Amino acid sequence: MKKILLLKGFSLVSLLLLTVIALGASKTETVLADKKTVTITAATGGEPKPFTYVNSKNQLTGHNIELLKAIFKKLPQYKLKIEKAKFESIFSGLSSDRYQIGVNNFAKNAEREKNYLFTDPIFKNSYVVVYPKESQLAKTVKSWSDLEGLSTVGATGVNTTTAIEAYNKANPNHKIDFNYSAEDLASQLRSIENGKYDFLLMDKPMFDYYQKEFHFDLEAKAVSGTLKKELLPEPYSYLIVSKDNDALVKDINKALKEVVDEGTSKKINLKYFGTDYSPTYD
Repeated sequence: MKKILLLKGFSLVSLLLLTVIALGASKTETVLADKKTVTITAATGGEPKPFTYVNSKNQLTGHNIELLKAIFKKLPQYKLKIEKAKFESIFSGLSSDRYQIGVNNFAKNAEREKNYLFTDPIFKNSYVVVYPKESQLAKTVKSWSDLEGLSTVGATGVNTTTAIEAYNKANPNHKIDFNYSAEDLASQLRSIENGKYDFLLMDKPMFDYYQKEFHFDLEAKAVSGTLKKELLPEPYSYLIVSKDNDALVKDINKALKEVVDEGTSKKINLKYFGTDYSPTYD
């Protein structure tokens, strides 16, 4: 009888232990589930080079792409996926949350700020006016009026295109002759070189990169005066993030600061531009 009672007691203890183990396992599974990585999809237009482009191995690369990957190496809670998309569809994709990040050397403007979130700056920018050598048309670039009546070319959605559109809208009687084009930047620069258009307003780092590669017969003059102030109220580019992803922005900003502080951002800048365009943070 005593033996039977001992066996029953042992069975009861075993049952309790199994129950505790099962509950523990269930709790562990719940914790692991809570720590499951979240997939973040970033979209890029795949140009302009060297900020974002497709290399000879058909892989997306460039300054912005390498910087984005360096940021997400510090964010194991996310799985980063990068897709190439038509430039204009990046914005509709962000609005629908098909994409959570837009990465394409984006500047801020009022319209974008109404519809999307922005990270801290990823790149400190500057602009130049590019024109054919010996041209007298764009020698002085201290104000928009210095470019009035001159012809230029650009793609939709680009920072400089947006700025010229805003100027033309505000000054309908003193417009810049703007021509939309889907050509790549190298082709646009050739059209300035051969005299098809008078000037091109563009990022200085990008011009330096293309000039080094193609040796165009062109000159570049830094914007100054009121034009610099109006064109560059915030001389930076950013990652754009879809609405209601404030936690993602916070995580990116923390990792971005680490990437800048440890020198990874500088290394990427030197690789593509030979100069460090990393922003500084207080």
